[in-house]
Amino acid sequence: MRKEENYKMRSVLRTISWLGVLIPVSFGTIYAQNELPQKTFQHWSRSEAEKILNNSPWAKQQEVRIKFDKETQTAAGSYSGISGAAAEQSKTEVTSQVPADFVFTLRLRSALPVRQAVVRLKELETNIEKMDPKDRIAFEAQVKGLLDCPACANNYVINLSSRSSSNPGADAVYSTFKGGRLADLQRYIYIANERGDRRQLIHFVPPKAPGDEAIFFFPRLDEKGALLLTLESKELLINLANNQADSITNFRIDATKLMLNGKVEF
Repeated sequence: MRKEENYKMRSVLRTISWLGVLIPVSFGTIYAQNELPQKTFQHWSRSEAEKILNNSPWAKQQEVRIKFDKETQTAAGSYSGISGAAAEQSKTEVTSQVPADFVFTLRLRSALPVRQAVVRLKELETNIEKMDPKDRIAFEAQVKGLLDCPACANNYVINLSSRSSSNPGADAVYSTFKGGRLADLQRYIYIANERGDRRQLIHFVPPKAPGDEAIFFFPRLDEKGALLLTLESKELLINLANNQADSITNFRIDATKLMLNGKVEF
């Protein structure tokens, strides 16, 4: 009788042990699913779409304090037709005595919910019904391109932007990446999982003006044809820092919350 009781106890403990492994994974799947409004994206409200772009498993915001180097700027724009001495007097040295507080927003652009949110906001901003037929065709083609994202089929795509409440005119992403060269960025920018598997940067689109996003592309598959993130993945690391004191921040994403409809949505 005692042997039978011991066997039953061991069986119960094994069951509890298995549940301990399964529950966090299932919770991550449910969490990601619940982040989305329970309706098709064409019926999302503005606030619902914005939440996905700013506060969801596919978007993360981090605040960092950065002090800019001194730079010379010309007061009231450029001058012409004046003497060199007068022009020199028009210049002023600009420096930030107090580090500016920047909020960096990183979005997993190749994730379908992010693409849907971008498209939905464009739809809400555009009065499609009042467009002439040619403009409407062009708009629908643009929206389809954003939603389909052909580059997303073979690449993980990440967007990064920044803003500062203490210095509204400053944009750390634009200042850092506006003249970025792919070869230079490839030395330190990469994405990785918790096992240390990496994907190197293969393409980069710099911001064209303050307020624009920088866009980074990484291959989905390694040389063996394996994905970086699978259903067993726990974490996604996005390494953007170049080891300088005043550099862009790195990001860590909970990969278990990217599970959607039985797959990693990124």
